[in-house]
Amino acid sequence: MMKILKVLGALLLLFLFTTIGFGLYLYHSNPRIKAIVDNDESVLYYFPTKELADLSDFDYQEVELIEEDSLSLYHYFFKQKTDSLIGNIFFVHGAGGNASRYASKIEPLLQAGFNVYISDWRGYGKSMGKPNYKNVLSDSQHAFEDFLLKTKADSVKTIMMGLSLGGQVAIKLALDNQERVDALVTDGSIPSAQQLAIDYAPVDFLKKQAVAHPENFNQEYVAIRDIAKIQNLPKLIIHSKKDREVKAEHGKTLFANARAPKTFWETDTEHIQTLVALPEETVNKIKALIAD
Repeated sequence: MMKILKVLGALLLLFLFTTIGFGLYLYHSNPRIKAIVDNDESVLYYFPTKELADLSDFDYQEVELIEEDSLSLYHYFFKQKTDSLIGNIFFVHGAGGNASRYASKIEPLLQAGFNVYISDWRGYGKSMGKPNYKNVLSDSQHAFEDFLLKTKADSVKTIMMGLSLGGQVAIKLALDNQERVDALVTDGSIPSAQQLAIDYAPVDFLKKQAVAHPENFNQEYVAIRDIAKIQNLPKLIIHSKKDREVKAEHGKTLFANARAPKTFWETDTEHIQTLVALPEETVNKIKALIAD
């Protein structure tokens, strides 16, 4: 009997060492797993690309802004393709790509008579550094100040627009700058970083951890909380019932938390593809939002 127990004990120790060893191997060899364990925002929530798309068909100004930590970030101010300017849009892109990759979404706005200013967060396109929730917000505010300087002479409305992960940033910017924004538009916006972690947790243990510990996530800005504080600002909340990236129910919750005046537009497109799939309808809804 003692011999059997020793063999079983040895096998158990071997299993434990093998499991621990395999776990350590995955931690060091798989960046995604390492990011989940370390709660590394720059890897979990942001997916930048450095290669820029061709923008030769656009009339735009490239803007370099130097941040407090001496990093250079790049932003792009696109001019409308009509003779009549009807509005200026501060456009906050989503987690993937870079500003140039959103050209197909910006095109309908330019064709309709809007100027569009879009920022590249840290690590995106030509911008230096690594993104996280805190610096993405502060850098976006800095870019917004530059946008206001460039558009201060225009007697048209200012629209804050955010897509997906950028929707949460746009909502916070609108909250902090209510007196300088005339309307807010979101498309496929996330409700919070915590909810994103819950939805994308690869195993139940991590999902439960995300549910139980909201303090592990950046709470400086939370879309479903912040939108409830925005007063008297017309809002257009767009979300597709077919969205496979950010659940449709999150868009409905965001709308429910928002104060009037507000409009919810449920589409039948892919994630944040409204401007591409339904350009005319989107433009008309934005125009209606800023109509006196």
